[in-house]
Amino acid sequence: MLVFPQISTGAATLYPLTKARAGRTAVNTLADGGTDVFADHDAAQVTWEMRMRGLTRNEWDAIEALFDQTAGGWKAFTFLDPAGNLLAWSEDLTDTVWAKDALLILATGIADPLGTTRAMRVTNTAQVLGSVTQTLAAPADFQYCLSVWARSGAGSSISLRVGNTLQTFGLGAVWRRLTVSAHAGPPAGDTVACGAELAAGAVVDLFGMQLEAQPAASPYKRTGARAGVYSSARFASDELTVTAQSTDAYDTVIRIVSRET
Repeated sequence: MLVFPQISTGAATLYPLTKARAGRTAVNTLADGGTDVFADHDAAQVTWEMRMRGLTRNEWDAIEALFDQTAGGWKAFTFLDPAGNLLAWSEDLTDTVWAKDALLILATGIADPLGTTRAMRVTNTAQVLGSVTQTLAAPADFQYCLSVWARSGAGSSISLRVGNTLQTFGLGAVWRRLTVSAHAGPPAGDTVACGAELAAGAVVDLFGMQLEAQPAASPYKRTGARAGVYSSARFASDELTVTAQSTDAYDTVIRIVSRET
């Protein structure tokens, strides 16, 4: 898998980061003087500009190696949005993007920690462990942070999984934002599975599942069908410029573009 590399600290990028969405509106003038106006989805795109200062030699070498492999902007690569939630349908565990055990009962319209009613109540009616997970096409050797708000009036516990890492949390009636930070699995893997596991009979309220390619959780970003994994991103230019401040400090500006909006 060709993928934009992580920083050695496990961060998705160095900051500042600018993210922008651009679209185009097509206007068709009719013979009677009227107009038809519609969005031209084929012209829409997302762009990122990362002003990366103080890169180590190894970090710069990894970016340059990807640039060589893609021949600049010619070939696509996977880019994990540093400003996004990598999980799709972060508040709708009933969507088919989530793999769920058959005896998990999901109820919507539950009061959430943000003062709305977008949380879900998950009840495991089975006599064995039940799970709800999402699998992403992303490198397993990256550092990830999974976060979710959870509570349980029944005093149930919950386990959060990031690849091979599983961590269990006790819950009470007050909302807590739980986080698990880990490498997902062996370096050769090209998928990342993450989600929640409930013991037999557990009843847990969940809200705002979020996965990020960094060591700690950032403010929550709600997602629908479009999440933060961009599998057809490209360098925006066929030139890459770097300034060496020393033998182990490099400054560059990276621009990436994707039409997956």
